[in-house]
Amino acid sequence: MRDRIFFVFLLLTFLVGQAFAQGSSDLDKLHEQFSRYFERVMPDWKHERVEPVYKNENVLIQFWSFSNRKVKISILPYKSAEEARAALQRHAKYQMNKQQLNDVGDEAYAGGYGSGDVAFRKGKLTVYVSTTADVDSDPDARTLTQAQRFEREKSEIRRLSLKFAKYAVDAIDAP
Repeated sequence: MRDRIFFVFLLLTFLVGQAFAQGSSDLDKLHEQFSRYFERVMPDWKHERVEPVYKNENVLIQFWSFSNRKVKISILPYKSAEEARAALQRHAKYQMNKQQLNDVGDEAYAGGYGSGDVAFRKGKLTVYVSTTADVDSDPDARTLTQAQRFEREKSEIRRLSLKFAKYAVDAIDAP
């Protein structure tokens, strides 16, 4: 009996390890695909892949930066498009200032500060894009009023998040 339990434990450990390795391998391929695409369309931007807080999380996290702008892209794969749709709907349910986007992926929403948090689904993937823009460090920041800096920050955040979300859709579709 004890041998059976030990055998089942070993088998489950092996299967879980294989599933995680497969997910990790798929994320590595997706990372390379994104890197190639973004390096081609935005060559001046630097990027880095960041490990998730919990090592067993099946998520790809990338940061793209240029000057005083930074974009975070998080990609989560699901077993089916329906699972991805349900996950996006749960996320959208709690999104502040939510707007539906019609030109990004299979379904998409923008919300949050300056509508700079973009979440979308493309097939079995959900993708989350968020941006920060330190406009106070812009060369002409001192010539702007506080209200102008505030408006620039919101418009830059929204512009970059939408741009990166659309590029992310293209990167997913890229060979």
